[in-house]
Amino acid sequence: MKKAYTIALANQKGGVGKTTVGLNLASAFHLGGTETALVDADPQNTSLRWATSGAETLGIAVTSLAPAGNKIGNEIAKLQRKYDLVVVDCPGNLEDPRTPEVLKVADFCLMPLGPSPADLFSTLAMIREVAAIRRRDNPGLNSALMLNAVNGKTKMRGEIIKLLEEQDVGTHLLKCQIAQREIYRQVFALGTTVHECTRYMRGLKEARAEIEALAVELSTFIAETKKRG
Repeated sequence: MKKAYTIALANQKGGVGKTTVGLNLASAFHLGGTETALVDADPQNTSLRWATSGAETLGIAVTSLAPAGNKIGNEIAKLQRKYDLVVVDCPGNLEDPRTPEVLKVADFCLMPLGPSPADLFSTLAMIREVAAIRRRDNPGLNSALMLNAVNGKTKMRGEIIKLLEEQDVGTHLLKCQIAQREIYRQVFALGTTVHECTRYMRGLKEARAEIEALAVELSTFIAETKKRG
């Protein structure tokens, strides 16, 4: 029976770019030939509004399952039988019952965070929640952090790795970083993604390249984790 690989975008801290990363990443996988669905699990429905506000319909299927509440895992399981990849945009707080239910049926949790120690400390609770769900409910759940909205050259990645080691949380930080670019806000306003945008816009080429790099690194890391068991 077909069962889609499921990636949850989650962090208890709001404003870290879960929706931006999730929708653009899902779009890149879709255009690369992977049958992909994006699930909006956030009651604010930002992903759904983004995907349905443009002049043209996005190629990727976007579904809001937020109304399912703590039964959202059952609804995601239905989608998993129809696609190769399901990307889930989770609510921005750990108090929402949907987030742990999503993580119980996910294969991977990608946690975006801003390039600052403050963002990392705010993310520690999310890291520990993922570890708890792995121990208690979903031993196959893997995870990684990624830096988003990076402004120019920064040494912050090295500092965050050091802090992660000091906190002893055993979480991997992806090498790929997503820059702080106006183009991401522009495609949001147009109801499209950097890969499905048909206009010539400044920064579009660079944004496509870094989303593709993220997709490649994420795929490679997932394959390595599965190989290691």
